Amino acid sequence: MAAGEGTRMKSLTPKVLHKVSEVPILIRVLKTAQALHPKSVGVIIGSGAKEVQAAVGDAKGLEWIFQKERKGSGHAVKSASAWIRKHAAKSSDLMILCGDTPLLKAETLRAFREAHLTAGNAATVLSAKMDNPFGYGRIVKDDLGRVKKIVEEKDASSAEKNIHEVNSGVYCFRAEKILEALPRIKNENAKKEYYLTDAIEILDKGGDRVGSVVMRPGSLETVGVNSRVELAAAEAQVQKEISERHMLEGVTILNPGFTFIGPEVKIGKDTVILPGTMISGKTVIGENCKIGPNAYIEDSTIANGAEIRASFVYGATIDESVKIGPFSHIRQGTHVKAGARVGNFSEVKKSVIGKGSKVSHLSYIGDCEVGDEVNVGAGVITCNYDGVNKHKTVIGKKTFVGSNVNLVAPVVVGEESVIGAGSTITEDVASHSLALARPYQIVKKDWVKKKKGKN
Repeated sequence: MAAGEGTRMKSLTPKVLHKVSEVPILIRVLKTAQALHPKSVGVIIGSGAKEVQAAVGDAKGLEWIFQKERKGSGHAVKSASAWIRKHAAKSSDLMILCGDTPLLKAETLRAFREAHLTAGNAATVLSAKMDNPFGYGRIVKDDLGRVKKIVEEKDASSAEKNIHEVNSGVYCFRAEKILEALPRIKNENAKKEYYLTDAIEILDKGGDRVGSVVMRPGSLETVGVNSRVELAAAEAQVQKEISERHMLEGVTILNPGFTFIGPEVKIGKDTVILPGTMISGKTVIGENCKIGPNAYIEDSTIANGAEIRASFVYGATIDESVKIGPFSHIRQGTHVKAGARVGNFSEVKKSVIGKGSKVSHLSYIGDCEVGDEVNVGAGVITCNYDGVNKHKTVIGKKTFVGSNVNLVAPVVVGEESVIGAGSTITEDVASHSLALARPYQIVKKDWVKKKKGKN
């Protein structure tokens, strides 16, 4: 069920498309559902239907069900009646999930379904016991432990409000039984909505067995996201699980609460992640690396022994024992080879930095091929853009580029050359050469004294 407007999110984005650890909530729920290998998955959509369909895309076994009006959970499932009938012959059981529960796990749902089948229930409710059940529907049982009904908070009596077993919003029904119950659901309640929970009492009164499966204490799996506060809580829980997984595999994370790691990130053992670091996308980090503090890495490959401090790295390849930062900006398409260094306030874009080379201070290297063991001085700029097109600069191995040099591309500097500080290089430089391109120094003695005298 993913048709809700999510008004409490106060957002133009449909609630189920807000992301938890880089993945939209609904896609998380769908991946969990598909892990059970169902015959079909029906997604009930309403508010923001086009955006939801575009975000999810086409998937095998996925069918869209439109709920034109939002009149409660029972009305949502009524909208799916034709879809249920279509698939009832292939699978006699229907599992209903809420599209705003990103923490659900496939193993929990597998165990829940097995319990439903083993008990031979017409319906089974996944429930939880809470110290403070305020706001949740209460599970009302008889002396034999069978579920009699589910009472919503606004409709509960004082005695029912003292019940601590609550409804999670996850159900298993025999398909023919839910189809029998749906037309009998009424909107005789405080909110004048059609509650799916009423189907439980309808089935019980008809003599059908209804049971519940209680989740382990403290589980947050079925907590729904209805506000930004709950979105942040879900994010914290997923990040806790991701960090724990990496730490159990030999990664040191000094302060998990101040670290973000995406769900697809891979990190080798003995790597240390320092506070304030964000690692996202399909990033792969090797062993014995030191990342942070305050580093941002996205869709990059970091080899063993690399160190990245307080820098941005995205779409880049960083080889063994490279040092990046602090305050470096490594942009997409860059390859920094083994043992090289990119330091303070330097930016590298779509370039190759050769083995053992240094770009240490205040430089911009764009569309450039830097050979091995090159020293790039402070303030060096590759002038790669002529206002229309980008051009390439090549710097040969073991070349020394002095401070404040401008290399106007396209230009090639040969191997083992020296470029004098302050030069603007517009033509190719042969290997083993010294290139100087700057005006002569003029010194006028006593110029300051004479100027003051005129005043």
